[in-house]
Amino acid sequence: MISSKFAIMPASADVHADKLSEVNPKQMMNALRTALYKMGAATATGWIFVGFHGEFDPVAKVYRPHFHGVAYGGMVQVVDRLRTMPNYKTSRWLPDGSPSPVYRRVQMTRKPVNRLPRPLTYLVQSFWPARALWVSEDGRRRRARQKRRIPEPYHSQVLLWLDKWSINDLTLMIGLRVTTNGLKQTKPVS
Repeated sequence: MISSKFAIMPASADVHADKLSEVNPKQMMNALRTALYKMGAATATGWIFVGFHGEFDPVAKVYRPHFHGVAYGGMVQVVDRLRTMPNYKTSRWLPDGSPSPVYRRVQMTRKPVNRLPRPLTYLVQSFWPARALWVSEDGRRRRARQKRRIPEPYHSQVLLWLDKWSINDLTLMIGLRVTTNGLKQTKPVS
């Protein structure tokens, strides 16, 4: 059976640093859930597990909330079909003609997911990094290779914001549920 790790960065997600308190991860998760169901999640086999994450761009003073996830079975194709929706389409340019800070809105690996539970624990990271993004003189997007700690006061702002939300607010599962014995599949695999 096919499995895949992925990252999703909705085009509408970028938030200026002074507006982080207005970000509601439950609403963003619901929007993602709606998009997944539009792409066939209701009838697809397998499961999907998604975690909410963020990154800070110290150059633009912008947070880029996004999702990390693992899909299994028919859910891999559901995530792949998100690329056809406007909020998840690959685009080099923004509507105003400036370079898009994120080129690929849906990134997927085609390697099988193994060494569980490590890939699932990665999805619920407590650390948000800072990564600078800029446009070079030749017009190409450049992104810092190394993750760094978010500078103050933005780091404290993220910690205070994260403290407002529960793990249920920051995760999404389709085809899975939490039991006292761990995660249990609720949809057929094949």
